[in-house]
Amino acid sequence: MRRGWKCAAAVAGAAVLVAAGAPALAQTAEPARTTAWRNGALRVDTAGVVSRSDFVLAKPSWESYQSMPLGNGRLGAALWAQDGFKAQLNRADTFPNLKSAGQLTVPGLLPLMRAPDYRGRLRLYDGELAQQGGGMSARSYVRADRDQFVLEVTGADPDKAQTADLRLWQGRTPAAYARQGVAALAETFKDAASGSLTGAVAAMTADGRGVTAKVVDGLTVRLTFRPNKDGSFRIVTGVPAYTGGDVGKAAGAALAGASDGAQRTEAYWHRFWQGAAPMRISSPDGTGEYMEQLRAQQLYMTAATMRSAVPSSHGGVINMFSPWQDAVHWSADYWWHFNLRQPVYTNLGADTEEYNTPYFRLYLDRLKQMRDWTKGHWAGAEGACVAEYLRYDGTAEACDSERPPDWLNRIVSTGPEVVHNLWLQYRYTRDESVLDEAYPLMRDVARFYLSILREGGDGKLHLEHVNALETQWDTSDPTPDLAAMRVIFPIIAAQADRRGDAALARDLRAALPRLPDFRTVTRNGEQVIAWSGTDEASHNTQNPDTEPLFPWGLYGADSPLMQATFRNRVFVQTREWSEDALLAARLGLAGEMRSLLVQGTKDFQIFPSGFGSHGKNDDPAKSTNYYNGWNAVVGSSLQEALVQSYQGVVRVAPAWPKDWDVAGSVQVEGGHRVSTEVRGGEPNVVGIQAAGDDTLRIANPWPGQKVRVVDGATGRGRPLAGPTAAGVIRLAVKGGHSYLLERVGEPYASFRFQGVGGQPATEVRRLGDRTLGVG
Repeated sequence: MRRGWKCAAAVAGAAVLVAAGAPALAQTAEPARTTAWRNGALRVDTAGVVSRSDFVLAKPSWESYQSMPLGNGRLGAALWAQDGFKAQLNRADTFPNLKSAGQLTVPGLLPLMRAPDYRGRLRLYDGELAQQGGGMSARSYVRADRDQFVLEVTGADPDKAQTADLRLWQGRTPAAYARQGVAALAETFKDAASGSLTGAVAAMTADGRGVTAKVVDGLTVRLTFRPNKDGSFRIVTGVPAYTGGDVGKAAGAALAGASDGAQRTEAYWHRFWQGAAPMRISSPDGTGEYMEQLRAQQLYMTAATMRSAVPSSHGGVINMFSPWQDAVHWSADYWWHFNLRQPVYTNLGADTEEYNTPYFRLYLDRLKQMRDWTKGHWAGAEGACVAEYLRYDGTAEACDSERPPDWLNRIVSTGPEVVHNLWLQYRYTRDESVLDEAYPLMRDVARFYLSILREGGDGKLHLEHVNALETQWDTSDPTPDLAAMRVIFPIIAAQADRRGDAALARDLRAALPRLPDFRTVTRNGEQVIAWSGTDEASHNTQNPDTEPLFPWGLYGADSPLMQATFRNRVFVQTREWSEDALLAARLGLAGEMRSLLVQGTKDFQIFPSGFGSHGKNDDPAKSTNYYNGWNAVVGSSLQEALVQSYQGVVRVAPAWPKDWDVAGSVQVEGGHRVSTEVRGGEPNVVGIQAAGDDTLRIANPWPGQKVRVVDGATGRGRPLAGPTAAGVIRLAVKGGHSYLLERVGEPYASFRFQGVGGQPATEVRRLGDRTLGVG
């Protein structure tokens, strides 16, 4: 799936660099009297702002759980200091068990790591880990243009021999190769269930003097060399996919172009950050800065893992950054959709939606297999049941009407959510080809629902013997499904009309008014939405009753029923995938959102690399997987609190905490970018960069005050809308133009310009006993 309407140059222009020497955003005597909006954009020193979220290593990462992540979207590396320098290399596609390609060890870096003046930094803006100490330096990165891990060292003793070992472990059966300064391990993996063959070759060479290679044993190969005369050396380890054949030829191909790549890698990361919607947060107690860094880590992780043919995470686990050999939680060959949805939504608001492509490819490329599975395993069904638990070969084991319900079997709301996310991808990118490619899946999901709905004695169409997420099994009329059908049936009907599928459009529109209403029950003396139409006991801790709020957007902050449902939800932030903070943001509950983010971070974010655990307060030293779900929740919550656009209305700072100041941008539906700065809970001005011709409805950011819209490039001229004190302002926009929303009593012209800047982090960031960085 292509990026759509935005070329790289257009994206890069959305957050513009401040000229050298321009002042950073800071607290002043009159903090509300400055603005970073100028000449049609929020002026941001992107490198400076991103570097605020660098991960500082005040001491080496001696333990595996302290490892730092690098990646290019297909190849990932976990780096720590054990035995001098260690990097575990993992691909995203070595199915069925996602086995590692091996660990690289360089003992000659031990003096650097043990040096009293050691310091290190994971530089997010450059996508590299830089370390210094004892007169030596080490720079590590995964090339953006090739699947190669690179270690560059300076300051080594030119007369002291260096070694580099590449090794696997017991239970692995690689082919080992060593010849003419190249050493390699290669292994393939045959899947008995599908017959597929995957694998990887890990081949290394060095830029140094007298490089020799040898096979140490069946699991280890070694390079020996001396540094160049200036004390520098470079080790390159190529790790492409491998499905068998001559190991020597595969090793040579893996190391092609090994002498270059640094500039293209930096260019990739700089382009990524210039295109991502910026966000800079400051707070008296440091909690805002901590959340800013978690969001930055989520975006960094996305760009470092999501460029393969399928999502790199499963069950919330990021195996590409694992330092724990082949240990994998859950089933490495399956995906749980509930753990994929949080990053998808974060990418939309962050303007990084191209990294949703592997997620969509997972389902679009397996439609035939899902359709065939449904025909054979769901009696009387048509179309395709999209499984909540989907295998990489398209096997949809969670869609089986003949098998008893369980944790995952008979969750059928996954298909509508994939369809809805495809629709949102179109809405944010304005790329018509998304809908063209999505329609077969849309059609089959609609046909599946229409075929399993059953008319009841009340004349309504009911769903029976299906699950409400993992919470309720074998229930009727789950709230997530009722919400899903209300949203996607009109969308699919409109697409069916465009494609001459009149019968499907007619059937969907006929079914819509016959869907049951959401059942309500009483909890704690308040009327709330029920999980489903029946009262089966709970199994997991998801809250099906909040699904109409997110992801389906059927209610807003003005709904007493939804507010009461949120207040009385049964399960409060129990796992790293819990979306409570995002729900609070949608409901305008700024204080609640803030406290949920802080508490959730204390509960789940246990690793100094920013990753989390599945449960509360797990011991990082005893854990063997990194989880990424929590940071996606943080990213989505911050974006939704600053700017939201569901229900067709753009709302600015609807849930932003008053003690957090922020300067930032969020992409909204239509692909428009909305920028503002909020201090003391109040925006100064609101800038809009229009992605295309549209009519926006914007909630007045200053309720009750008169506002107007002026040209965003000049900040002057005849008002394009207003003055008005209306609660919602209608604004016709043209693509490529910018607009500025200001208060009549405090216009843009009264603000002093001050760009959004930042300085590289100098200390390990802390929140209670949680850290970002190694201290």
